[in-house]
Amino acid sequence: MKKIVIERANAYKLIRLMRDSISKEDLSVYLKDNSKEERTELDVDLLGTSNGFLSEVIHTITGYEVEVCGEVEELFPCPCCGFKTLTERFNPEEGTGYDICPYCNWEDDGTTDIESYRSINKGSILDYRNRINANFSKYYINKWLKGED
Repeated sequence: MKKIVIERANAYKLIRLMRDSISKEDLSVYLKDNSKEERTELDVDLLGTSNGFLSEVIHTITGYEVEVCGEVEELFPCPCCGFKTLTERFNPEEGTGYDICPYCNWEDDGTTDIESYRSINKGSILDYRNRINANFSKYYINKWLKGED
């Protein structure tokens, strides 16, 4: 997927446009308890995000102050960036894992050596961390909780 780049002024206009298209009446359907509904594919990129992050997104889109409540899905920390973004960890015996971190794009292949080049990732964990540091503005969002070291 090609990245879309927009100017800040246009981002503000887009957010204002979305806000203007939503009223409190439109939000009333979301104010009831829908916690038993099944997840959709659209939810996947929001799994494990903090309630505070979701509150900020809704505030940005609607302009209304909201408090999101409920249990955050328990995810595993990415071995590269440390954010809790993985739904499962690499397990060679079971043939599971290989989740790709939506934050840093590291594919969990069981690597623990940060300097080891991995063909599946076309680099090392250190390479990925350097990319994050070099593009700090792009990666500066606290969407997920940080894992324990």
